Amino acid sequence: MVIHLAGKAKKLQPYSCQECRNKGIINGEIAKICLDCFLGGKELRVYAYGVSYFKHKTRKNGTCCIRAARPCHEVIAAAVHLLEHGGFGNYNLLANNCEDFAVYCKTGFAESKQIIGHIKRLTFVFPVVGAVATLPLAAAYTVAKGITAYRRGHSLT
Repeated sequence: MVIHLAGKAKKLQPYSCQECRNKGIINGEIAKICLDCFLGGKELRVYAYGVSYFKHKTRKNGTCCIRAARPCHEVIAAAVHLLEHGGFGNYNLLANNCEDFAVYCKTGFAESKQIIGHIKRLTFVFPVVGAVATLPLAAAYTVAKGITAYRRGHSLT
């Protein structure tokens, strides 16, 4: 089973498989579903924790984290607690997305680098237009992260 921040935009549907029908849970925007339903036919990708600073800077954004992962039982306890009691907040692409949720459960710090990677790629592909277009997006991302971190009582990561 996988516990993840799905968000209302994912339009959580009634469970389609027997595994989810028997064990699945949806609490607000956090869901517990089987791995097959979570993947939806896509390939499983592994997110690396505790990588070196150099590796973190050279890998694709949204694939790794410098912070070390907590022990498995603590990760599961954090995810179950958030599922049962909520408290992670509404899904927000910039400030509170599924990567934030997963990294928070694994490390205790909400952190997402996928959006920064998209901003960098847009700037690389369209240097002038991308730079101008991404400035407001980058500013919004920074402000949104700050507000979310403040509400959770965590420092910015």
